[in-house]
Amino acid sequence: MKKSCGEIKNALKNAKTALIATHVDPDGDAIGSALALGMVLEQLGIRTAYYCQDSVPQIYRFLPGADKIKREVKDFNRFDVACVVDASDLARVGGRLDLKQCAPLIINLDHHPDNTLFGDVNCVKQSSCVGELIYDLAVLFKIKVDKKMADCLYTSIITDTGNFRYDNTTVKTFLIAAELLKAGVDPHELTTRIYDNKSVPAVRIAARALSGVKFSGDRQVGWSVVTEGMMEEVGAKSEDVVGIVDAIRAIEGVEVAVFFREEKGKVKINFRSKDRVNVSELARRFGGGGHLKAAGAVVSGEIAEVELNVTRDIIKHLKALKFLV
Repeated sequence: MKKSCGEIKNALKNAKTALIATHVDPDGDAIGSALALGMVLEQLGIRTAYYCQDSVPQIYRFLPGADKIKREVKDFNRFDVACVVDASDLARVGGRLDLKQCAPLIINLDHHPDNTLFGDVNCVKQSSCVGELIYDLAVLFKIKVDKKMADCLYTSIITDTGNFRYDNTTVKTFLIAAELLKAGVDPHELTTRIYDNKSVPAVRIAARALSGVKFSGDRQVGWSVVTEGMMEEVGAKSEDVVGIVDAIRAIEGVEVAVFFREEKGKVKINFRSKDRVNVSELARRFGGGGHLKAAGAVVSGEIAEVELNVTRDIIKHLKALKFLV
């Protein structure tokens, strides 16, 4: 199985059509990197379509080309290649679309350490975000990064680095960001659009969630729960809960933050670590995965039972590892 980004050049040599797909509950890296990759492919003369099982969150709909990302693909046999961005395995794309039926060749572009290398060509590298990999591709193909592409790539970078706060931020991250500013990115404009445009329902559901935060006995684990009923009461959508788990992590003394959200008979769980704990290991205990300090899982069951079982298991596991006393 090929594992080099350089192999993508050969894989795309004879391609005339491509499908770009990203993961469910898309974030800034998923949307930004998918759109930027599409711009690269289109400049190579490859006709491109975009797929995401869930809708593009409102805060990213200003990005150029965001309206091209669709929730269904009508013709599964028309693509020469399918490119998957920001997904550690094919299951993250969702169950509605079988990518192997869409194209004879799958290219996997990702930065998650637990990536399963599911592609025929795998470009999986440690980086702050997939946007960095797409920037490298643009350089590889000698494609000029214009303002539209730069806006998408900068969105990818700032959302996955927490505005350059997380420890996945490297010298290369800043160097790429500098090139994107040269291409016309306005940092104030983009950060305002993404971080300073919360809807009233988003504020209200965050208030409900944070007012109900619970803690382990030593207060090093903090968690909160949002039910479907709570979402309906304030008129919130799934994108409105983004950032709640990070607010829990920001509480003094909390080392591990967990956020539970009930949705359609399942419970979506977000994990965050402030410093010492590898939460991707915690997520894997419940069938999920992710990064060292940010991970997730989806569990079947009643939310109260899932909350009890998961928090008990986390606390027991961390005590066994001597993280908690």
